[in-house]
Amino acid sequence: MFSVYSVAGRLGPRRGFGGGARGDVDEFGRERRNRPHQRKPYDRPNRGPRGGMAGGGRAVPGLQDEARDIESRLSSLIIKVGDKNTPTLQNNLDALSVVLEKDYTKHEKTVLKTFRECVLELPWKVTVYSTLAGLLNAKNSETGEKVVLLMYQVLRRELAEGKWGSVKVLMRFFALLVNTNTISASTLLSMIDTFLKPVMADDGSDVVVSASANCYVYIVASTLLWAGHALSERAPQELDRRTQLVKQYVDALAEHNAGSTLSVVFHDAPAKGVDVLASLLETLGAVAGNGWKIDTIFSPYEMFASEFSQATAHELPALELPTNLAPSAFHTPPECLRLVPSPADQAVHRFILQDLITDTVVQLETNRKDCAKYLLQIHGLCNEDVCSVMTTAQHPDDADPETSLVFEYMLAEVVLSLHLQLPDSMFREMYFTALAIELRKAEPQILATVFETVVDNAVARVESLDVECINRLSNWLAVYISNFNFQWDWTRWESAADEAENSPKRCFVQETLLKLIRLSYLYRIKSQLPESYAPLVPAKTPSHNFKFTMQAMDERTRDVSVAMGKCLKNKGTADQALEILQEHYSQWTDIDDDTRQSLAREMLVEHVLLLGSKTFSHMLNAIEKFLAALHKFGNSPEAKIQIAKVVEDFWLSHSQFFVITIDKMVTYRVIDPTAVLAMLFDPSHVGSWCRFHYWEILHNTIGKLGLRVVQLRGRLEAAYAAANTMMDESDANIQQPQEQAQQEKPEQEQQQQQQPAESVEQIETMLEQMVQEQKDVIVSTTRYFVRLLSSADGSANETDRAWLLGRFKEFMRSHRALVLDNAQTLETAVFTPEASEDTRLVFSSLRSLCA
Repeated sequence: MFSVYSVAGRLGPRRGFGGGARGDVDEFGRERRNRPHQRKPYDRPNRGPRGGMAGGGRAVPGLQDEARDIESRLSSLIIKVGDKNTPTLQNNLDALSVVLEKDYTKHEKTVLKTFRECVLELPWKVTVYSTLAGLLNAKNSETGEKVVLLMYQVLRRELAEGKWGSVKVLMRFFALLVNTNTISASTLLSMIDTFLKPVMADDGSDVVVSASANCYVYIVASTLLWAGHALSERAPQELDRRTQLVKQYVDALAEHNAGSTLSVVFHDAPAKGVDVLASLLETLGAVAGNGWKIDTIFSPYEMFASEFSQATAHELPALELPTNLAPSAFHTPPECLRLVPSPADQAVHRFILQDLITDTVVQLETNRKDCAKYLLQIHGLCNEDVCSVMTTAQHPDDADPETSLVFEYMLAEVVLSLHLQLPDSMFREMYFTALAIELRKAEPQILATVFETVVDNAVARVESLDVECINRLSNWLAVYISNFNFQWDWTRWESAADEAENSPKRCFVQETLLKLIRLSYLYRIKSQLPESYAPLVPAKTPSHNFKFTMQAMDERTRDVSVAMGKCLKNKGTADQALEILQEHYSQWTDIDDDTRQSLAREMLVEHVLLLGSKTFSHMLNAIEKFLAALHKFGNSPEAKIQIAKVVEDFWLSHSQFFVITIDKMVTYRVIDPTAVLAMLFDPSHVGSWCRFHYWEILHNTIGKLGLRVVQLRGRLEAAYAAANTMMDESDANIQQPQEQAQQEKPEQEQQQQQQPAESVEQIETMLEQMVQEQKDVIVSTTRYFVRLLSSADGSANETDRAWLLGRFKEFMRSHRALVLDNAQTLETAVFTPEASEDTRLVFSSLRSLCA
């Protein structure tokens, strides 16, 4: 029903008001805002969920506005406290604890929510928030207990969901609560023992190395690092026992991983300090030798020792570890890369700072802008003379990482270390690229130099860099450069053009330039390169390689090509194209049927590709338009392989179009994954295993199969649910004997009732076929790799073989779940005694990695 106001028009009188001019609306009937000209957008009154004013159309006056202001100020105070190590920090913490204790009962929900988010998302300020929790507990044990129980419930939730970054941060928080006498030492030791229980064998005589144990020991060692000071005073023997257990596990892990290179980023790195667990154990020893005192970050709890001594320590229930997580769901500690030299006597400070930086990058992954902002604030809590900070120094160019820790270099090292982490990166690769871009935008002059130095140091060691990491670093660098006007100092890598064609450095530089050309255009990139780079970039803009040009054809081939060209140009259909091919090639009686089919297939594919060669959209439309004809000619495995090879020859000089066209043809089932594998591992590619786009196609193809399996499983679950719902409804509505009811049902209703069962059967059949195809592709890919690596003809030289072996490791790591699902088949059919020793070592290392 229309209101009087809407019927009368926007300027008409409203019910309950006179019809004269109103001062509270403008000439369009809208409420006047009556706000000052300089008022900021974030000063507007709070609005309800539908955009109206909170409280029903008008601003809520009085107490509710005041309560919101108080809550906003409380949240701001909690968030900002301890941003910097200043002389007033002690007073600020004490004053804040008084304010929170006073207003806690009125704003309990806001205080607890803000406290929880700060602990999780600002991990470098953990010493500040543990001290604040301790002060709240000292002033009111009930308030302290509520804070502790809240964080304990958060810990249980994060554990159940397998969020190991949050678990590590929370355990550090609880470790520091022992220092403030908020929880007892026995409670923390009980929590630590929960994590160590799966590490021990059933009889307790030895440790058991596994993916889950790696994660648990990493969390325990990190916790002991921060709890050591309190535990050394209250339970020194218990501390020593758990420290020895960590050492025992690290030694067993080193022996277990001896000879394995699946998780090694730089193969020339020294054994000591590469593994983060070994580095953490070394840091534990150094801190223990210093009386378990960590003087890297300011620890304000030492200022309130007298208050904490009178506080009540709380006990917590026992933790429970998740039991339903796969080995791949556990956190793998990242390798500690050393991309910039640093003083040896600063190893403890370096490790702790990089650990806090890592936690911040992990916890703020959902917001790269906030992450970059807070990363640049971490040094504010450092004690004096711990590290140099270029962004605050008067002469930033004087900062020398060889004589002192430089914060910005450690920051860049962590970002690249997490990006290059093996066996796989914790987050999408683009996150680390975007984060580096945001950091440089925040400090454009200094961090530009820092990232250039760190990348240059990594490229200097590219000969020993894992092949997959070379690819990742190339992708990272190309996108990074493209965001800063494609500016980069290319003179530092001029020697790459003089190296062998498949040398790691030359390939890295060349592939990076090709990606930059994708992101821009050829002549813009060439204009910024030294002349010595000419061999590394295409001489002309990448384009197609259409086979049937006028100069390269005989007369009767020219007739077919011209007819096909006219047909496609005049928007002919797939049937018309087939008629032309049939009409012309049927006259070629001097060749057999198979040869005619092959020639016709090649002619069709070449012209369809030419039709779509203008843009990616044109290519997609061309394939869709002539899909029926392509399917007719791709009716055998040999035919599909030929189509894939024709696509490769057509886009020989344009790798981006090649990758996308193959992907679309697999999507439309013009070719299948088996044909793609045959094309990729063709003997003609020997000597070219260093090209990146071949392996991009491989992973896209396997990933597409995995996506189809996931989609079919989702459809099957939905079909099961629909069938069960229909059966439940049918049972509930039965009011008479079943046979009579069935007879009285309309025929259409009976068909609908039978349809879900038929759909379930169809989907189950499709899923079974897809899973089998996925298995066949994994086994076939592994067989191709092993056959080439075990044969002298599989590679052109040692460098070419190193590229192929590196890609084999990448394949096994990236698809390790599928590989291990088919481990028995692979062991009996592929990894036979005839397989090369290094391929069998990769397979055994993978099984150990995922145990």
